[in-house]
Amino acid sequence: MNRPTLENTLSTGSYQDELFASALGWKAHELFILNRAIVISVKLGVELNPQAASTMPQFSINARIIGEDVSSENPENEITKWFAPLMSNGIVSVPEVGEQVFVIRETTLNKSKGFWISRVNDTDKVSLKLTNDHNKNLNPEPMSRYGMRFNVEKLNANSRQNSPKQERDVFQLPLNLGDVLMQGRSGSYIRHSYLPIYSEKPATLEMGILEDRVYQVNAMGSVGSTKTKTIHFSNTKPLDISDLFTKKQNELIPDDSDVKRDFIVNFADETYNISTTSDSELEMHRSVLGEKLNSYLQENNGILLGFVRNTRQLLLTVEKLFDSYIDHEHAIPEINVDIPDKVVLDKQTVNRGFRTESQPSRRVFVPAQRVRVPSTGDVFETVRVVNQSNGSVQRVRRLVARGTPGSTITIPSKFVTVPSPPKTINLGYRTIVKKRRIKFDTISIGGDANPRFTVPIETDKETSDIEVDINTLRDEFTNTRNVFINLSNTLIDHLSKRHFIN
Repeated sequence: MNRPTLENTLSTGSYQDELFASALGWKAHELFILNRAIVISVKLGVELNPQAASTMPQFSINARIIGEDVSSENPENEITKWFAPLMSNGIVSVPEVGEQVFVIRETTLNKSKGFWISRVNDTDKVSLKLTNDHNKNLNPEPMSRYGMRFNVEKLNANSRQNSPKQERDVFQLPLNLGDVLMQGRSGSYIRHSYLPIYSEKPATLEMGILEDRVYQVNAMGSVGSTKTKTIHFSNTKPLDISDLFTKKQNELIPDDSDVKRDFIVNFADETYNISTTSDSELEMHRSVLGEKLNSYLQENNGILLGFVRNTRQLLLTVEKLFDSYIDHEHAIPEINVDIPDKVVLDKQTVNRGFRTESQPSRRVFVPAQRVRVPSTGDVFETVRVVNQSNGSVQRVRRLVARGTPGSTITIPSKFVTVPSPPKTINLGYRTIVKKRRIKFDTISIGGDANPRFTVPIETDKETSDIEVDINTLRDEFTNTRNVFINLSNTLIDHLSKRHFIN
C-alpha cells in the first residue's frame, strides 16, 4: 500500500477515512509520481574518477524526502542520501541548502534510484525560499511545517557551502507570452524577447544586472532601468525606443534617424574595451567621440591658420623695426679714461713629491670559536582528499621526511701572519713668488668739464607705425591664446569620462 501524504498524516481522521473508503471501493488507489525533498547539501566539486562521477555526478544533492524519511536535528551529520540531477547540467539552477525540490524515482519502490528535478515553484522569488517558509507563522515548529526534526533556517545558516543568500529578495521578472528567461538569484538575467510596438515583433536580446526593486511589465520591449545592461535590437528605429538614441546631425551625413536597423546598446557607469594582443597597452585610455573630435580638429585648424598669419605679420613688423634701428644714426660724446699700470704678485705653493717605505709584517692571534649548526625541519606535502559524506574536497598535510637535529662544532685557535702595506712619506712644499706688470691703454672717458650724455633713439612716423602694429599683434595673440585654451578645454570635455580602451 502507498504511504500517506504529509497533510493526511498531520490531519486527525483523514487517513483513516481514506483507508475505509478504499476498502469499500469508494476511492481509487493512487501512486505518488513526484516527491518533495529538503536539500541538506550539494555536491559542487568536479569528480575526475569516471566511476564515482557516474554514481554521484556534479550538482547531486543530499536530501530528505518529506513524508518518507526521518531525520535528527543535525541531518548534515547523518548518512547521506544522494539524488542526481534529472536534467542536463548544461543549464542548471542549483538549489540552496534548506530549499524544497521535486524528486522522482526510476520505479515505484522507495529504494529505487532517485533524481531531483528542480526547486518547488511555490514563490515569485528567484532568491532563497526555505521549505514551507510561507507557513512559518502558522506552523512555527519543523514537525508541523514539513515533518522533520531539524530547522531549515538553522540548517541554511550553519552551512559552510557558498550561497547567494542576502537580506533583500530578488523577484522574478514579468514576461510577455513566448519570452525565454534566465535569471540569477543575485539580480543577473538574460531575456530573449521581442518588441511589442511593431506588428512584425522583431527580436530583442537583453542581459545585465537588475536594480534592487520589483519590476513591472514594460511595453517598450525592455525590462526597464537596470544597474548594467546590454540589449540587442533587430529591425528597429532607435528613436521609437528612446530619445536617448537621437543622433547629432552633420551637414555631410544625411539624417537616417527614421531608418530601421539592427543595433546594440550598452548601459553602465563605466565601460571598458580590453585587448589581449601582445601589442596592446596595459593602461586604459579614455575613448574620444568621433564627431566631436572631428569638429574640434576643424576649429583647431582654423585657429592654427590664424596663428600662422599673425606670426608672419609679427615677422614683418620685427623686420621693419630692425631695419629702422639699423638705419637710425645718433652721436655719442667722447669719454677719456686713463688707467695707470699695475704690478701683480703671483704666489704659488709647489709640492716636493712623495716616497714610500716598506713595513714589517704583523703576527695576529685568532682565538678558538664554537659554531652552532642549525637543524633541518620536517618535510610535508599537501594532498587532496574527497569527503565521501558530502562530496567536498579537502587539503591535508602529510609528513614526507623527518628533519635532523642541530649540533655544535669548535674551530681551534691559531696565529696568522698579515703583511703590512708600505708607508707613504710627504717630502714637503716650497713657495714660488713672481711679479707681473699689467699695462692699460689710455681711454678717454671725459670729466667734470666734459660730462657724458646719452642720446635717445629719435622717433618718427615709421617708429610710431611699428608701435601701433606691435600693440595690435599683442591683442590678437591674446585673443588667439584665449580661444585656443577654450578649445583645448572643449576637447577635454569631449573625452569620454566613462569609456576606456587599451
